[in-house]
Amino acid sequence: MDLTPLRILARRTQYTVLAMGMLVIVSAVAVVYTAHVNRVLQNALQTEVGKKNRAQVEWGQLLLQHSTLTSPSRIDRLARERLGMEAPSVADTIVVKP
Repeated sequence: MDLTPLRILARRTQYTVLAMGMLVIVSAVAVVYTAHVNRVLQNALQTEVGKKNRAQVEWGQLLLQHSTLTSPSRIDRLARERLGMEAPSVADTIVVKP
């Protein structure tokens, strides 16, 4: 009996198993790489979210400071204290008619 076809089949099977093994290894390396990239990007995202939150807090503080500094009562008080300004009396008011 001639064993040549069986040897050819065995050799083909060995090459197929070897190729499949290589594909499994490549796939495993791709999974590990993808997981690493995902972790790196997740860390970058968390860093940016933290920056955004800090910027929102600072923006809120700036809005509060702006509303405090531009309140009409504060401006009136500063005009009276620093500039010596007063509201005109009725006698100092001149009405111009068209």
